[in-house]
Amino acid sequence: MSPLIPNFTTQFWPKSQASFKTTMNTLFSRITSQTLRVLAPAKFFLAATLLLASCKKESDIGIDIQPESDLLDLQISDTTTLVTYTVREDSVRTDETTVSLLGSYVDPIFGKSSAGIFTQFMLPNNLQNIDFGATAVLDSMVLTLAYKFDYYGDTTSTQNIVVYQMTEALVKDSNYFSNHLQQYYPTPIGQVNVTPKPRTKVAVGSDTLPAHIRIPIDPSFANLLFSQSGTANFANNTNLLQFFKGLYITPNNPSQATGQGSVFQIGMRETQTALTMYYHTATDTTKFSLVVPAEGAYYDYYTHDYTGTPVQTQLNAQPGQQAEVYLQSMGGVKTKIEFPFLDNWKNLGYNIAINQAELVIKADPSQATSDRPINTRLFLVAIDSLGRSKLLIDMTETLSYYGGTVNTTNSEYRINLARHFQDMLSGEEGNYGFYLKEISPTETARRAVIGGGDPSSPYKMYLHLVYTRIN
Repeated sequence: MSPLIPNFTTQFWPKSQASFKTTMNTLFSRITSQTLRVLAPAKFFLAATLLLASCKKESDIGIDIQPESDLLDLQISDTTTLVTYTVREDSVRTDETTVSLLGSYVDPIFGKSSAGIFTQFMLPNNLQNIDFGATAVLDSMVLTLAYKFDYYGDTTSTQNIVVYQMTEALVKDSNYFSNHLQQYYPTPIGQVNVTPKPRTKVAVGSDTLPAHIRIPIDPSFANLLFSQSGTANFANNTNLLQFFKGLYITPNNPSQATGQGSVFQIGMRETQTALTMYYHTATDTTKFSLVVPAEGAYYDYYTHDYTGTPVQTQLNAQPGQQAEVYLQSMGGVKTKIEFPFLDNWKNLGYNIAINQAELVIKADPSQATSDRPINTRLFLVAIDSLGRSKLLIDMTETLSYYGGTVNTTNSEYRINLARHFQDMLSGEEGNYGFYLKEISPTETARRAVIGGGDPSSPYKMYLHLVYTRIN
């Protein structure tokens, strides 16, 4: 059996322990803001020696082991106990993401999920002293939101999208998270019923434009904003944002039925995303748009209602082994994974070198539909003694080494945590558990029902270990 040798073992092997630490610090310091521990050189030596090893299946830890006279013996185990259960995701950071999410859907397993957007609108290109002229008369105001290509859920059902005026300012350099509710006036200034068509162009007059949503704005607010023409409030963006702090755009679908609704992607910096004033003067008919430029701030706000769902039942239960567990994007839920008997691997009476530690995760395909497919890619974070999350050192390797991408043929994910697991055995990393999560929680509303660590689960999650005994 050919063992898996980490790519940079041979590329960056130093001649001394001091140079090893220098090399590894240089490699990993640029990869993540979280602390990544330096690996001991002996581990790489042990992994490299696996080229000489033979394969053997052991039925349990410490059972049916090789004679002590054998210096090297490649062995396989799939029997490590995992305890798995579902926990809430506290929040995810959503300010100035590549795409924003908008809309709501009701899922039979995960309940109702909603995504709204808080955003500034500013003068384009930092224009100053905007004046439409003494004879200018506003005809209408329309908020347009550019679709991006992707969506999740049923786009055949109609949704009500509502617009509110914000009363609390956004700050561009601040971090905003998905559970933060900004303040706004309670009376809507615009709304529209829309059947999302994120891949269909829109005819506007004689023009055919990229796919977007069009929301008419109430004339009272529209005229108030338009009347700032020629005043200090339209002198520059600093003054404008003091007068007009921005908009909250959100779904309002209280009567959505199970299986209805969708969450779709919006491009906040796209040309079609704008707050446009259509007006005429004594000599012309024209328009002027406020936009969301690079210096503009925006973020997504997500909500989840799990009332009466299997997810809620598990969240309300005491932490412990579950036959199936849940994953959800948009700051929803994640899976906690624990290794309660890790010391069994530490107390074998001999040392082992971990060649591969592959977490095998299987989704229940019966709980996915063409409208609501499972997550595309997952990842693990380790938990430290203070309950904080940190990236695994294994993530610094190639995607083919680390894994996490779904195999659509069998709805399976595989994640290799060999280096981190070796550090757990050596004591360099603590055994405080892991979180299994969606890797792009702000770009999709995907979710999955996956097998837990309970042996009774038909989609049981397990750890596939390939290791070498070292006498």
